[in-house]
Amino acid sequence: MMRYSGFYWTLPVFWAGFRKLDPDAAVAASQSRTIRYQRELIKQWIRRAGGTLVRETVAMEAAPDRASGAILVDLEKALTHAMKDQARLVLVDFAEAQGWRRHGPLWQRLAEEDVEVLSPAPLVIDNEAFDPRDHFRAWREIEVAHVRSKPEHRTLILAAVSEMADLSVAARAEALNGAGLRSFTGRLWSEDNLRKFLSM
Repeated sequence: MMRYSGFYWTLPVFWAGFRKLDPDAAVAASQSRTIRYQRELIKQWIRRAGGTLVRETVAMEAAPDRASGAILVDLEKALTHAMKDQARLVLVDFAEAQGWRRHGPLWQRLAEEDVEVLSPAPLVIDNEAFDPRDHFRAWREIEVAHVRSKPEHRTLILAAVSEMADLSVAARAEALNGAGLRSFTGRLWSEDNLRKFLSM
């Protein structure tokens, strides 16, 4: 029986507070629909192939908008474990179906390895249809709407700060964070980034 090791990865969405994944694949699948989809697609494929899933590795890219070598740390761990487990790494290639540019560092590294690459396809997960094309299209629309909301966000923060005229910039940053108001990119306010925001 062929042994497989699943590798699932996704991008962060800083402005939505999605910056970290749990290393446990089951927990990560509850945090990210993309991870959940990859995990289920791979598990179903392994069942149909008559193989067994011996390990799962999850990874998050460091940047939301570009490929970096950061993901290679987790990939190297997955490849090392697969070799020790005498298993073949299996992962999903979203670029193929979406017409996207491939993740350069990831696929350059994998070009040296014998891995199983699956094409994404619509899937039913827990009685719910999931089409990766629709999912990514919807996320793109959400991101566009977020970018368009930047003037409203600025107005909201300036209004909140105007109520704190007697506080230092550091105290205002702390108050904004305490009120759950984040920077446009989803980061906590600091004295430095608030000062820069107010000078614009």
